[in-house]
Amino acid sequence: MTGFTDDLFTSQDASERATWDDRAASANAGIIRISVNWASVSGSNPPLTPTSPTAYNLSRIDAGVKSAAARGLSVMLTVYNAPRWAIGPRPPQNAPSGTWKPDPKRLKQFGQALATRYSGHFPGVPRVKYFEAWTEPNLKEFLSPQWNHKKAESPDHYRSMLNAFYKGVHAGQPSAKVIGGATAPYGNPPGGVRMRPLTFFKDLFCLKGNYKPKKCGGSVPHLDILSHHPINFNTSPHHKAFNKNDAPIANFSRIKKVMKAAEKAHNVKPGGNHPLWATEIFWYSKPPSPIGVPAKKEARWFEDGLYLLWKQGASAAINFQIRDPKFDPQHPRAFYTGVFFHSGKKKPAFKAFHFPFVTHRKSKHKVSAWGKAPASGKLKIQAKKHGGWQTKKKLNVHSGQVFKKSLKLRGKASLRARIGNTKSLTWHQGS
Repeated sequence: MTGFTDDLFTSQDASERATWDDRAASANAGIIRISVNWASVSGSNPPLTPTSPTAYNLSRIDAGVKSAAARGLSVMLTVYNAPRWAIGPRPPQNAPSGTWKPDPKRLKQFGQALATRYSGHFPGVPRVKYFEAWTEPNLKEFLSPQWNHKKAESPDHYRSMLNAFYKGVHAGQPSAKVIGGATAPYGNPPGGVRMRPLTFFKDLFCLKGNYKPKKCGGSVPHLDILSHHPINFNTSPHHKAFNKNDAPIANFSRIKKVMKAAEKAHNVKPGGNHPLWATEIFWYSKPPSPIGVPAKKEARWFEDGLYLLWKQGASAAINFQIRDPKFDPQHPRAFYTGVFFHSGKKKPAFKAFHFPFVTHRKSKHKVSAWGKAPASGKLKIQAKKHGGWQTKKKLNVHSGQVFKKSLKLRGKASLRARIGNTKSLTWHQGS
């Protein structure tokens, strides 16, 4: 499943909201990730009935959920940023607002209110199935403190938050899915403002550095899906992290390894297998970003990145932003990461998102082709020959299906996939 996250999906302008939901659907997205700023939807004081679905100002979230649902898009809600009355005591001045030891009990109550409101039984609001507990809790920017000197502190507190949120969401909607993790891809050595994601996860799941179980206080983490943000910024999806505890796309299997170790040690509940989601990926593109990669290369990296995530066990990938913000030369590191330019013009990455197709050589005589079908029907895998396209393989697919096929092929080739009149980008296979 692929999707987008962008504030456009909760725009106060109904026509703007509808436009970008339509464009997300046209890109073959299956899910929209909406951020719920807990502080922004809360009053200056705790509500009298904090588990009530009407205790918070959720009108913009309602509008976003309804607009997405009307186009057949699933929604996930990511909660972050605690109100002042839900943070821990005595926050230091350097703690970012809404991050200091958020109160697990208050978070549980908010989770229950959200899940109840979006249970499908609240008048006029469609059901939301997926609820994510916080974003990038391994960064001081979102959860503090990260360290007590050089002793990890954020994983223990996040475990309390996650378990409370899990109970609250399931009290409001027993069949909902709670997503935990949402870690950023890189960190610092102990004592910094960022914790490496694998360091964070090993502590969260009560695992030693060698993935063997260890004792830790309190209950084990409760989650239905584990998420991570394998962001590459402006490097190839094949770029591997220098540190063994960081995890961009090429190292996503490290997230799978820690999840499997936790499952084996019974250090996660409920038992069984837990899906892995990449709830934020992106590349800066040039134009407009001077630090980005050329648009055609971004498109190639995008579809190659989706393949590498799928290969390593991800069952969902969500791109951060559908449209670039307006270019500001004073902010070259702004998130120019959409599949549309600010003008609304499609980037090549749109086609890569809509119909990803890549190949890789398996042997001197064989190439493996991978992709995701944008529609149902007969799909053709074609090679360019003498200026035309020759069909090498045919298969029946349904919309959204991931396909993988082997082709007999020697040497270099230009390949594409086609279904009806819809064609993927051309993939240039080396020898």
